[in-house]
Amino acid sequence: MRFSVEVFTIKKLLTARRVDLLLGAAVATAAVTGLLAWAVGSGWGRWVTVTHALAGLGVLVLAPAKLSGSVRTGMKRRRATRLLSVLLGLIVLATVLLGVLHATGLWHGVGYWSALWTHVLLAALALPLVVWHVISRPSRPRLTDLDRRTLLGGGAALAVAGVGFGVQQLVVGDNRRFTGSHEIASFDPVKMPTTMWLNDRSPRVAAEDWELIVAGQRIDLEDLHELAKPTVADLDCTGGWWSRQSWDAVPLAELVPDTAARSLEVTSVTGYSRLFPASDARNLHLAVGYNGEPLRRGHGAPVRLVAPQRRGFWWVKWVSRVDLRDRPWWLQLPFPLE
Repeated sequence: MRFSVEVFTIKKLLTARRVDLLLGAAVATAAVTGLLAWAVGSGWGRWVTVTHALAGLGVLVLAPAKLSGSVRTGMKRRRATRLLSVLLGLIVLATVLLGVLHATGLWHGVGYWSALWTHVLLAALALPLVVWHVISRPSRPRLTDLDRRTLLGGGAALAVAGVGFGVQQLVVGDNRRFTGSHEIASFDPVKMPTTMWLNDRSPRVAAEDWELIVAGQRIDLEDLHELAKPTVADLDCTGGWWSRQSWDAVPLAELVPDTAARSLEVTSVTGYSRLFPASDARNLHLAVGYNGEPLRRGHGAPVRLVAPQRRGFWWVKWVSRVDLRDRPWWLQLPFPLE
């Protein structure tokens, strides 16, 4: 009877060492899956997002046990070490709580500064502190730490996190995409946000002065408008929102000749660019409008890339060039730094 009670009491099951081991695993899993969830746009990413959510909620479940142990041992450490440990704990908890606020839709952020971007920023700030925390501790995890009590405690924490995730999904309903983004302004481009990646800026170039070069050939924008056909695709922004629009677009396969090139490089007039597999030419489109209307400048006018099943930072705005390249598409930074 006593054992059955302890199974449901994480604090009793786990020593401070076991809590540190499980908490470290949860934080590491949340960090890795968070980066992956930010990048993927296809269906398999659902499991990455679910794993990320469970890891984050697991941190919240384990936090009380970690806090009680830290209070007992914290007074033995130097003041600077105690302060850094407290700062790390606060940043990690704030990161997880912001993730929960975004996931449930209780708080989306202020203006263009979203709860999700704040979540990512705090996670980045926590990383060097996590490294310091691991290096500064004299004890190291051992294989013998993975005993029955550790597994039972970890399983109990995972079960509680699973219940929390289920409740979260009931609260959110069908508004979220599998990536975690919330729907906004579908088929209403006027209300669709006009966010940019990092320091990219919206250029001011008149359409009549725009030059579009595809595979070495100049493409007239009027010809592009005549070739464009409605293409429904979801723009899924890393800022935490997605929007479904009917884009007036032309498949790149109709503009790019069959060649032995390994990749296509799509470049914005701002210098921003992304590499794509040449085989994706039929799934990539150059859009000149939506719902029969011309694109707005903030949405990439006069021509932008539409890249279904890829996250928003792949949807290059203000396209000026599409070039054939011999290097593989994956030979680039996973996230642009420009």
